[in-house]
Amino acid sequence: MYYHCMTAIDNQTIKRLGRLFGDMFDITATYNHGDRIVFALSYRFSPSKSRQLLTERLKTAGYDFEMNETEEALMLTIDPKPKIKIPILNVLLFLLTLATVYFVPVYFRHGSYDATVQALARGEGLEFTFALISILFVHEMGHFIAGRRRGIVTSWPYFIPAPNIIGTFGAVIKSKSPFWNRRDLIEVGAMGPVAGWIVALGWLLFGLSHSHIMPASSFAMGEMGFSLEGESLLMRLLTLQILGPNPPGYFYHFTEAAFAGWVGMLVTAINMLPIGQLDGGHVIYGLMRRQQRPLAHIAVAGLVVLGFFSPMWWFFALVGLVFGMAHPPTLDDTKRLSGVAIALGIISLVILLLSFTPVPFQ
Repeated sequence: MYYHCMTAIDNQTIKRLGRLFGDMFDITATYNHGDRIVFALSYRFSPSKSRQLLTERLKTAGYDFEMNETEEALMLTIDPKPKIKIPILNVLLFLLTLATVYFVPVYFRHGSYDATVQALARGEGLEFTFALISILFVHEMGHFIAGRRRGIVTSWPYFIPAPNIIGTFGAVIKSKSPFWNRRDLIEVGAMGPVAGWIVALGWLLFGLSHSHIMPASSFAMGEMGFSLEGESLLMRLLTLQILGPNPPGYFYHFTEAAFAGWVGMLVTAINMLPIGQLDGGHVIYGLMRRQQRPLAHIAVAGLVVLGFFSPMWWFFALVGLVFGMAHPPTLDDTKRLSGVAIALGIISLVILLLSFTPVPFQ
């Protein structure tokens, strides 16, 4: 309960700030102090742990604040206007991932440092790098912006460089506060896949319009030739519509933009699997609650079977088993879902059905 000691305090601002720590403290009073707001907080749980979590959340969210203990309460003085503070680690990981996405895939194609340098000088890798990074960035910022909108404190994206054929393991953000209800859970969970998928679709359409069908003998060493065997419904539909069927002995030669769009579709579908802390786990729990856990078991069993055709699925089945398949409850699972949340959840599930690739690599 809030006790407003000065009417000049903006109720919406109080509510927005209160969501940052309302799960850990009771707010007994609020005051104006110049352009700052003072909250008198009483502990619900361990004082030391609560102060630690409060400090972490406020720093992550970009607020300037001070904390002072009194005999009766913890006094929190906070500037209600957050500042953009991107940690140096996030910046360094982004720059390193930018470098690996640019260099490593080209190196895999050409197999030597000298040949890679020559290929980069010809412009190889630029289109793929810009396309893939934009897909990952928009995906993670979809989560980030939706989280800030709903008062969920999340970190800035952590991009993950990797020595694989696309140069990255993607990106993640870390939630620093619990989800208040299933509406917020769906919106934060779905906005990343929906936003990133739209960008991936744009790159895929652009890339397919510049791709070709070529005989197998025309492919250079290290180049990837695509058939439509084992492809997603959307990839099959768009490729046939734009390029037409490939005759026997011919394969699709995708541009870097098309390949990046294909990767974006694949990554989005993986994220939308209804497992634990994946985006799909958030969405399915938000929509169906008790059905999420059995659906996660079915999904993992399906990945085990698909692993016999494409072994990469065994890795994701293992991730589900190790990190848990069940999704934890929100603070208030009884709150009714909004129409926007239901629509976002359904759209993200349609994206999964259209984009899931049963056999991406053989």
